[in-house]
Amino acid sequence: MFKKFKILIISLALLLIVILTMFLFQQTEPVPFEFESSAGIPVMSPAIAVPAVTLLDQHKQAFPMSKLKGNWNLMFFGFTNCPDICPTTLTTMKQVEKRLTEQNFRYIFVSLDPKRDTSDTLKEYMEFLNPDFIGLTGDKKNIDKLTEALGIIYDFEGDTRADDYLINHYAAILVIDPQARLRAHILPPHSVDKVADAITKLSHYYGN
Repeated sequence: MFKKFKILIISLALLLIVILTMFLFQQTEPVPFEFESSAGIPVMSPAIAVPAVTLLDQHKQAFPMSKLKGNWNLMFFGFTNCPDICPTTLTTMKQVEKRLTEQNFRYIFVSLDPKRDTSDTLKEYMEFLNPDFIGLTGDKKNIDKLTEALGIIYDFEGDTRADDYLINHYAAILVIDPQARLRAHILPPHSVDKVADAITKLSHYYGN
C-alpha cells in the first residue's frame, strides 16, 4: 500500500514539474511571429541557441558567440572568393544598415573557407564592403558546429588542395536575437525592403 502511495506521489510531482515547465515556457516564449507564407521568412519556435564556440574577427580578436548577446544580429555565411551570391547579399545588408542606421543592429559575415579567408583577407573584404561589419573566420571544426546547429549546408566544388575551388552554400540571412538565439531565416531572393522589414518586425515583436 505504501509503495503504491509513494509511486502516486512521485507521479504527481513529475506531472507538476511538467506543468510548471510548460507554464514558464509560455511566459518567456511568446506565440511565434508569423510572416506571410510567400515572404520566405520561416521563424524558429522555439529559438535555437547559437553554439558556444569562439572564432576570430577581421582584427584577429577572439569573438565568442556570447558577444552576439545584447543586440539583434543579421548573420550570413559565405566566402570571399564567392563570385556572385555573397557580394550581392552583403551589398544588400550594407544598404539595410544605411536604412536602419539608428537601430542597434549588427551585421556579421562568417566565412565557410577558413583556409583562404584569414583575418587579413576578411579585413580587406570588410573594408571594401563596410568596415563596421564583423567578419569571422577560425577553426573549421568550430565553423561546422555553427553551421550544423543553424542549418547551414555547404560543400566544396573543385580541387581544394590547389585552392582552385568554389563553395556551394545555403544563402539565407539569419536573424539572431539578443540572447544569441536563431530567430529566423530570411530566404533569398533578398531585397532591402524584405530584410529591413523582417529584422524590424522581429525585434519589435520579441524585444530585447
